[in-house]
Amino acid sequence: MRDTLVAVDLETTGLDPAYDRIIEIAAVKFHDDKIIDEWQTFVDPKCPIPQNISQITGIFDADVADAPSIRTVLPKLEQFIGHHPVIGHNISFDAAFIRSAGLNLANPLLDTYSLASVMMPSAARYSLFSLSSHLDIDTEGAHRALNDVHMTIALYRELWARILTLPLETLAEIARHSRNMHWDGALAFEAAMEERYKENPSAGEASSGGFALVFEEAEAGYKRLRPADSPQRLDADQLAALLEPEGLFDRSFDAYEYRPQQVEMLKQVARAFSDGRHLLIEAPTGVGKSIAYLVPAIKYAVENDDRVVISTNTINLQEQLDQKDIPMLMELLDLPFRAAILKGRGNYLCPRRLAVLRRRGPTSPAEMHMLAKLLVWMLEVRTGNRSDITLRGPAESSVWRRLSAEDEGCTAERCSIQMLGTCPFFHARQQAEAAHILIVNHSLLLSDIATEGRVLPDYRHLIIDEAHQLEGAVTNSLSFRTDPDHIARLIADLGTGKTGLLGELLSQTRDVIPAGYYQTLHDYVDVIVNAASTMNVHVDRFFSTLWNFIENHVAIRRNEYTQQIRLINAMRHQPAWADVEIAWDNLSKFTDTIAYAMQKLVQGLSELQEFDIPDFEDTIAGASATARRLTELHLRLHELVAEPDGNTVYWAAIRPDGGQMSVQAAPLDVGPLVRDHLWMKKETLVMTSATMRTEGNFAYIRERLAAEDADEVVIDSPFDYKSNTLLYLVNDIPEPTDKNAYQKAVENGLIELCRATQGQTMVLFTSYAQLRATANAIGEPLSRDGIAIYDQSAGSSRSQLLEGFVHSEKAVLMGTRSFWEGVDVPGTDLSILVIVRLPFSVPSEPIFAARSELFDDPFHQYALPETILRFRQGFGRLIRRKDDRGVVAIFDRRILSKRYGAMILDSLPRCTVLRKSMASLPEAAVRWLELKE
Repeated sequence: MRDTLVAVDLETTGLDPAYDRIIEIAAVKFHDDKIIDEWQTFVDPKCPIPQNISQITGIFDADVADAPSIRTVLPKLEQFIGHHPVIGHNISFDAAFIRSAGLNLANPLLDTYSLASVMMPSAARYSLFSLSSHLDIDTEGAHRALNDVHMTIALYRELWARILTLPLETLAEIARHSRNMHWDGALAFEAAMEERYKENPSAGEASSGGFALVFEEAEAGYKRLRPADSPQRLDADQLAALLEPEGLFDRSFDAYEYRPQQVEMLKQVARAFSDGRHLLIEAPTGVGKSIAYLVPAIKYAVENDDRVVISTNTINLQEQLDQKDIPMLMELLDLPFRAAILKGRGNYLCPRRLAVLRRRGPTSPAEMHMLAKLLVWMLEVRTGNRSDITLRGPAESSVWRRLSAEDEGCTAERCSIQMLGTCPFFHARQQAEAAHILIVNHSLLLSDIATEGRVLPDYRHLIIDEAHQLEGAVTNSLSFRTDPDHIARLIADLGTGKTGLLGELLSQTRDVIPAGYYQTLHDYVDVIVNAASTMNVHVDRFFSTLWNFIENHVAIRRNEYTQQIRLINAMRHQPAWADVEIAWDNLSKFTDTIAYAMQKLVQGLSELQEFDIPDFEDTIAGASATARRLTELHLRLHELVAEPDGNTVYWAAIRPDGGQMSVQAAPLDVGPLVRDHLWMKKETLVMTSATMRTEGNFAYIRERLAAEDADEVVIDSPFDYKSNTLLYLVNDIPEPTDKNAYQKAVENGLIELCRATQGQTMVLFTSYAQLRATANAIGEPLSRDGIAIYDQSAGSSRSQLLEGFVHSEKAVLMGTRSFWEGVDVPGTDLSILVIVRLPFSVPSEPIFAARSELFDDPFHQYALPETILRFRQGFGRLIRRKDDRGVVAIFDRRILSKRYGAMILDSLPRCTVLRKSMASLPEAAVRWLELKE
């Protein structure tokens, strides 16, 4: 925009404009490349500044002690801004604080956060600091208002330049849709179109949304595999020679490190393929297990023109295989193999659905924003793959879901013909059909099981990496959750006879199909609309009745966390449960009627293919998906209330404010599913992980995954833990049951340890509440020593926390459960690992409680083995390379005072162990790490 603009930024005491206060305001008036004026002031918030805010901004109570009040400042800000458009990074945040303070900011707003999301669709992160760093904008003094304003102006100029250079047709299409839809990018795109229109006055109309050239066309010549009738065996010793000294790997890489453990694992996997064996392999960190299983898998697949599926739990490992290990092996091995990644349908954009949106136009600001983002994205990347675009927040994710192939029922043949070979999912499926090595995640693997093989191409050989997560992945995949808002969204998506899915259906078929057929469709729509119009009352009544029952029959503790109340048969036998049954009986009449009518509607639509109905395939796919969701909703709620499945756990989750309640369900025992669909059906099956044993054996993992008949292999660690790891067991810390004394000891211990070592520390918690309390207590003392705290309670993403920790000279990283595994920080950035408490599950957690009841001795047979696996995963965060050296400190005296503590310690590698006081820990750590005192 060529107008004069005012960039604004605030620093505040927190994120909530209703409770938090402004502590600094800066504004800069500019026109094109010229700065016209600047204005800046501190503001007295009339309350203390939280220490974490001071740590981030460098603004302390003393800085604002003599500052003017917000009432004094606002008139000056209003005068400075005048009538000019206001820009900011996430400007809605600043505007909300300004309005809450008393200034009604009615100026047009421009958000660089939103514009960056559109114009930089693949950016890793959209924070002002991250974008500025990526674009080489000066970030010195970040998180101070005036400095952030100048960063925002520089970012805006870059984004404006990018908008002006968009292809005219793309810019015209975005501007055309923007005229009919108020959204946060309209001002910039319409202004850019005005400028470009001067160049080409005939550029007013854009494409109607064709799809033929939107995505890459499918490659020709995909060759499906034809597995040999008599498979060739692998020569394990010959393959192992590739990794031996003087072998191919040694000759090819200057820094190659021979690992006998890797060779041993490769031989075991090779024999499993040759003999059709089922294996459990524990391969610790540093073995190089991915190469150990990839080499024999590739050799076997090529020799026998067969497929090997490799399933992982985390995206990090999937990307490592796809972007690092497999390309390296393609270049190194003299084998003509093909590899592919296949993801769920929801990861691929559907070209037909996108074309429909472009033709009819967006119906909400979220759709408009996402359409603009996709149009820009497709100029850069033509894969249609979700991994190549950054989706910010639930709004963008929701629109993506509606445009994805997630609920598509199209066949490969129809997709190939109608989409002219441009469908991203069709590409991926073609590649999967031709791939010798097919990489999937646990979720997709389980979707294939649930649909009886309709997701993945046929396969007989399977490697499951990160197998310790398989039970959890099965549980999540088969889980169910709903709440009043979710049900309301389902019903709202149906619409009426004039809006939504139903309205679109009638509009598309009117005057196209015979009158009798149309009347039948209209009758079903009327049934659905009439039922939906009064259903919400019964939804609210059902959930409130269930809430009243729980409140009267369960001791609910009032606190700030969501509580999970397991719904067991003993509750259903209570007389008051009859009220829940009555409420469900009333609601079920509506859920049953709507689900049945939607099913009949889909049946009727499927018989109308002979007629020329616009966007017919998209309509029937949407109707089918909605019918499935509504049917599942009805059946799951009926189970929960009236006919519980014996292999399902049911519970209610209650928010701490006493607000909305959700009901949830998950499978109790996943072992039979794994046995019937994996162990019993796959010729070769290798499950591997760094942590599979508890108390020195595989008994626990065998029981959880029905792996009674699988062979087991333990690969030794290549690391010398005795020399490189000090395991420090604090022997004078209070027991966790003495909450106040224990928490004080944790806080003081961390402060002294981190001061002595100048950070380099990761602290693992089992409780978010304890993490937050600890972060608040240690943040200010450590910040005075220049040590930054990166903790989950601050609201940053895991990747942002890890990036900040690694790039800070002196830092502490604090995380809960998600940080106990999958974190890989080699070298001196992470030299100290503190495990605050042993990672036992909460006994009242519904799935854990229900599964515990399956054992004669729940603690020793279930709770303790689960804890040992999690503890070993946490321990494994420290030593990632042979030359790493570090300290693991345990701040839970139960590891010394309880008999089970010895079992947990015995599960670890043989380290150098010290059992000493908390006061001696800093000195011991400094000495072990050979730091200068």
